[in-house]
Amino acid sequence: MKRIFIFAVSILLSCSLMAGEKVLQRSAKHAPKWIGAMEEGYFIASAEAPTLDEAQQKALTRVREQIIYAVATRVQSSTTITLHTVTDNGDVKEHKEMTGELSVRAADIPYLANISPSRVEEYYWQKIRRDNKSVYYAYHVKYPLSNSRLRELIADYEKRQRALNDTLQAFASTDFSTFTDLNQMMAQHSRLKQFAQSLPEDDPRQEMCKAIRQGYERMVAQNLHAEPVSSDRQATVVALFYGTKRLTFTLRPRTKSNCLTAIQTQTLTDATRISYDYQSGCYDDEENYLDVIYTVFGKKISTRCYIK
Repeated sequence: MKRIFIFAVSILLSCSLMAGEKVLQRSAKHAPKWIGAMEEGYFIASAEAPTLDEAQQKALTRVREQIIYAVATRVQSSTTITLHTVTDNGDVKEHKEMTGELSVRAADIPYLANISPSRVEEYYWQKIRRDNKSVYYAYHVKYPLSNSRLRELIADYEKRQRALNDTLQAFASTDFSTFTDLNQMMAQHSRLKQFAQSLPEDDPRQEMCKAIRQGYERMVAQNLHAEPVSSDRQATVVALFYGTKRLTFTLRPRTKSNCLTAIQTQTLTDATRISYDYQSGCYDDEENYLDVIYTVFGKKISTRCYIK
């Protein structure tokens, strides 16, 4: 098996002093030899800050940065999805690929949250006074992380990214022509939105989610339509179709009429029944109509029904 070597990637601070500086206090009589060095199985980091606690936390932050870098240089850094344009009968009209470069982030490696002073194997600090009398602390840490543990972090990261990419490709492969329920289409759209919200803002998969969402909206705009299936002076029944397939749904529409009053809607399994009062405001010698308007993915799906 190929061995993984861990190298410090931040600029390490030595223990040498600048002209005019003086050490006021130190954690040990002599500085350890590992400061400024590289050792297999360890991350070595240094930092300066006005207080001891700040310097310690900055040094641990640099350890985290080094681990992120170690993972990032050993994993696949891109994701690719295939987008399909599907007709209402399920035929694929065209497809295209989208590729984005991924960046490893702290949130992608849960192990980083466990890095703490108690896990540091060795440390060394100095309290130093500058020539201008100001004081700062230099803090050095030697943090253990074995090659096998680093391989586990890399494998865990890759597993998480594969799961995200598989989920994204599943969204991209969605074919609404196979759905029989409008509620399922709307739920899929909502799940995609929630998935996008779970990603960092600068994740390239955000653009992919946007493209998939726009594809959903195009599918609906091109294939979803409302039609009256029956109409008289007491009520009109309107159904929703995806292409030629009649859908089940619970979505309630808005209604508008030039003469009908007391309009009420009732949701059926695969239609909406709209009842009304024709006699109070409609005239037989005029065009009496009822507009039925559904909103799906922000798009208006409407039909005008003429009442005779």
